[in-house]
Amino acid sequence: MAVAVIFPKLDEAMTSGKIVRWLKNEGDWVEKGEVILEIETEKTTFELEAEASGILSKIMAQAGDEVLVGATIAFILQPGEEAPEVTGPVLAQAREKAPVEATPKEPEAPKRAEEIRASPLAKNIAREHNVDLALVTGTGPGGRITKEDVLRFIEEGKAAAPPTPAITEPGEEEVTPLSTMREIIAHRMTESFKTPHFYLTVEVEAESLEETRQRLIPVIEKQTGVRLTLTDLIIKMVAKALKDNPSLNCAYVDRGVKLFKRIDIGLVTAVEGGLVVPVIRQADKKSLAEIAKNRAELVQKARERHLTKEEMTGSTFTISNLGMFEIDSFNAIIQPPEAAILAVGRIADKVVARNGQIVIRPMMTLTLSIDHRVLDGALGAKFLQSLKHYLENPLNLIL
Repeated sequence: MAVAVIFPKLDEAMTSGKIVRWLKNEGDWVEKGEVILEIETEKTTFELEAEASGILSKIMAQAGDEVLVGATIAFILQPGEEAPEVTGPVLAQAREKAPVEATPKEPEAPKRAEEIRASPLAKNIAREHNVDLALVTGTGPGGRITKEDVLRFIEEGKAAAPPTPAITEPGEEEVTPLSTMREIIAHRMTESFKTPHFYLTVEVEAESLEETRQRLIPVIEKQTGVRLTLTDLIIKMVAKALKDNPSLNCAYVDRGVKLFKRIDIGLVTAVEGGLVVPVIRQADKKSLAEIAKNRAELVQKARERHLTKEEMTGSTFTISNLGMFEIDSFNAIIQPPEAAILAVGRIADKVVARNGQIVIRPMMTLTLSIDHRVLDGALGAKFLQSLKHYLENPLNLIL
């Protein structure tokens, strides 16, 4: 029976993705579970595995094509079997780019990259260090280049390939084209910002929060080997506040509101060239130690561009923390289709009034961005009240 190779949906808002390259040719025999295709999104490079054993046939999209989510791009057939007809579009319409006047092109070199077999992580590392993969010897199956091969090449001091020159306009500043990740982020954030956002801001006294973290650092480190961060505590408190205010744990769908019964918290994470959002699953059911360990593992995998589809999709609420960059406060853009995102600023000493006295206290600013199509100010305010209470009284929740 013919098995369709379907272009996967890696997150709720994804509508298309780019084919990096096929690892198998049309007519090749593939085994179930074997990687046959590499796909690039704004979040990661993803390897697609064959869902059945058979002959790869009728490839309908090639390297560099932007493909619609859910489109059939090939078939896996049994010997003697005919591929069925495909209806509906396969390729997405290319997004328009601002015209860039490029310098005259040099004669093109042979396209050796198309013949090079390398893992997505190996390619990302090579790109970051300007390594020509054609010079690297692969030690993986079938001569495939692995992460270790590229790192070994760099350590041996052979990575001397010059960086790709930026496109320059005569007499003007350099113009560097957007990477695929940055281009898709730009497109999706533009679409997201059309959502009617509104913002609620609250200041939290963070003295007890920081004292609690300092007390728990050695305890959590002994249990997990991971250093406890303020982000871990905030994830724990946000999960509890969402449990108290379930109406915030929702998403906008066509003419309706989807209320989630699970609390899966996305954490905006900076990586080379953009942002990804790994997900802490069932954060309300995890201990603080489990959250810290899970967060550390996901952030490391995110920076290595090694997150799986399951690890970066399906969040119900998102946190963006820029406090470590000394940002006092900011307004975050909602990640579709979620209805809210929390922006966290740094902890800084401020002059405040307490019991008629002027005192200095460590304060932290939180800003909640809300989708006004499905939520109103009172609901957001109640959530922030709960969150503020937990952050200012952390031991009541943790112990």
